[in-house]
Amino acid sequence: MQEGWTLEGRSARRIILLLTSLLLIAAFITACSGGGEDAPAATPTPSLPGPEDAIAGWVAANRSVGYVGDCANAKRGEATGKLCSAQVGERGKRRAYALGPVFSEPTALAIVEDTPGGWTIYSVENNDPSQQHIPGIDWPLEVGDRVIVIGLGEGDCLSIREQPSQEAERQICMADGTSAIVQEGPVDAEGFTWWRISGEGFSGWGAG
Repeated sequence: MQEGWTLEGRSARRIILLLTSLLLIAAFITACSGGGEDAPAATPTPSLPGPEDAIAGWVAANRSVGYVGDCANAKRGEATGKLCSAQVGERGKRRAYALGPVFSEPTALAIVEDTPGGWTIYSVENNDPSQQHIPGIDWPLEVGDRVIVIGLGEGDCLSIREQPSQEAERQICMADGTSAIVQEGPVDAEGFTWWRISGEGFSGWGAG
């Protein structure tokens, strides 16, 4: 009777050891497979630079002052001596921002462009007080744009020539207020940027 009890005890211990081994193997497989809630989360896609990010980068690289973003959010005391910007126009994939010291008149016009990699600086032009102010935004020209001749002054006009050269024959001279459509260009020649424009009764090259 004692011997029978001993055999049964040994069998029970073997079953317990076998079950324990199976549980350990199952736990090892689960850990190696990376399943469950402990699986690593996907890395979020980084956001692309926005318009103000592009301006901030330009200011950091070209000015020795800070940038506070939208002028409307600038706070007196905290933003003194820094630059801010305010959107003043939008056309296609481009936006124009007046850029200057906080609580003061803007000193430059920054144009940013929406590209596949995010917004980037297209151009930054400083305001020149010695030059005659031309109303509106000096948008970069593109083929298909409608333009108006303006800012030439009384008695002056824009020469329209057969070719993009000052030596080419002048076809007509357009006065302030004349509208046209950009057909071709730009062509850089003789220190000017030339565009072929056309309007009512004329077509030729004008120095931009």
